[in-house]
Amino acid sequence: TEMTFTKGIELFSESIPGILIQTSAILDTMEQGGRLRRRLVLSLLSSITTTGFISASISYDFDTEPSRRAYNPGYYGYIPDEGGQRAAIFVI
Repeated sequence: TEMTFTKGIELFSESIPGILIQTSAILDTMEQGGRLRRRLVLSLLSSITTTGFISASISYDFDTEPSRRAYNPGYYGYIPDEGGQRAAIFVI
């Protein structure tokens, strides 16, 4: 779907490079003997969490798409069809 495609573009063109740049900045700071600031670590953790959420939502979108489930039910379908169970899986 189009939404999954745009999430993938965001993931590979913004989120992952952002994590790499932030990690590089933290490592450079530590290498130069600088003090590791809390906001740098929080920013990195925020980026990692956001990237994980985007990845999980792409998997969720693929798995819950009816055409994919009909095409390959052995692979797609790890997320239950029932609303309450589906919400619990998404939160996990």
